[in-house]
Amino acid sequence: MECKTLKCIKRIKPYAIIIGFAYALSQHGIYLTGHWLASLFGFTPFLPKIPLDDMIPIVSIFIIPYIWSYLYWAMGPMVVSTCEKQHFKDYMAACVISCLVGMLCLAFFPTYMDRELEGLYAVVENPTFWDKLRQFWYSLDGSRMAYNLLPSFHCINSTLCYLGVMGRKEIPLWFRIYSLITTLLIFASTCYVKQHYVLDVVTGAALAGIVFFLCKQFHWGRIWTPVEKLFSKREAKEAENAAASVSE
Repeated sequence: MECKTLKCIKRIKPYAIIIGFAYALSQHGIYLTGHWLASLFGFTPFLPKIPLDDMIPIVSIFIIPYIWSYLYWAMGPMVVSTCEKQHFKDYMAACVISCLVGMLCLAFFPTYMDRELEGLYAVVENPTFWDKLRQFWYSLDGSRMAYNLLPSFHCINSTLCYLGVMGRKEIPLWFRIYSLITTLLIFASTCYVKQHYVLDVVTGAALAGIVFFLCKQFHWGRIWTPVEKLFSKREAKEAENAAASVSE
């Protein structure tokens, strides 16, 4: 008998694979756009730090789930595409709307972190591979100064990945458990590798949860109807052309 996991994999829609990777790759562009708009408007960034942040230590090995998150986000649309179409459309609507709202937050309420003042470049005695990887990642993300903190897009996207599969019986139980654990590890990683403050995590998860609820409640996946119609017409035209070529 074929296992449920293999059945789930076979149900993944080809277009969802493209959407998944495109969605994950688009995240950097969203960060840059938010920062560019904030600079264009001339808004002064603020520091979203609270006392709790100073109590959280640096744990460099958490750079693993932090980096893994990008592949995890790509998996989201793929796995959710195995559910009924309306759920997939609502899920993708939540992804897009959450990112747009998050980008507007970055533009109108810009935030920053001074990694030098946070001691993130302090010389570590006998640095591990994970310490070096963490600091290398800083060099890819603003170096001494970090921007675009609140809300955390790591938390927005990871929350949506879990909500998309939560309670879905057609998705294997092991993947739903994996998704919950991975999401929580990513939450923790954003603070343990000092890429975000606590408020960034809370606002990111809250934003994703609220938007997902609204999309499911009111089926905002309807925004994809014009796209569906466009592709349906194209497929019908291709089928018509193929039939015509065979008859000839």
